[in-house]
Amino acid sequence: MSSTLMPTPDRPHPDLIADLPLLRAHLEEHRRFRLDQLAGIAAAGNHRHADDDRPRDPADADADTARGEVSLALEVAARQALADIDAALERIHAGRYGTCLTCRAPIPLDRLRIVPQTAHCHDCQRWKEKPR
Repeated sequence: MSSTLMPTPDRPHPDLIADLPLLRAHLEEHRRFRLDQLAGIAAAGNHRHADDDRPRDPADADADTARGEVSLALEVAARQALADIDAALERIHAGRYGTCLTCRAPIPLDRLRIVPQTAHCHDCQRWKEKPR
């Protein structure tokens, strides 16, 4: 068997190399979406703080608290997603994209197409998320 077709950590599978421009484009699109999402969350937060001087009904205050909690959860999730995307783009730049960070096995191309920011193969991801 020819070693030129065998995936290695320094030479990813040829199918991955062929799909890399599309995967990078998807990551960059997802990155722009997350940046826009974070800007929208910040703008909504600034708008709410501008109204802080007016008297409030207790029900309105409860609703504002709930909205604030939801906004914070969305912001945390968006920041984590952005960090994952940036890490994937860095792995592409460094030539390590498509290799599981845990077991060093190649991540299947189908998985990368579905979750391009993934850093782990399916088995390692399940192990990582397993309740302890």
